[in-house]
Amino acid sequence: MNNVAQYTRALNELVTKNPELTKKYFQNLRHVLGRRGHTKLLSRIYAEYERMELKKKRSEQYMHITPQQEQTRVLLELYRKLIS
Repeated sequence: MNNVAQYTRALNELVTKNPELTKKYFQNLRHVLGRRGHTKLLSRIYAEYERMELKKKRSEQYMHITPQQEQTRVLLELYRKLIS
C-alpha cells in the first residue's frame, strides 16, 4: 500500500468518526505532510478522498429502496408464485 492510500484511509476514518472536525483534520494533514516532505502528495490525497466520498454517496443511493421499487419487487414475487 502506498503513502497516498494510507493517508487517505486514515483521513477517511477520522472524518467518518468526527465529521465536524474535517477542516482541522485537513489542516493537520497539510502540516504533517510538510514536516515529512510529502507535500506533493496533498493533491493526490485530496483527489483520492473525494473519490472515496463519491463512492460512499453512490452506494448509499443504491441502497435506498423507493416505494415503487418495493412494489415492483412484491408484484414480481406474487407473479412468480402464481406461475409456479
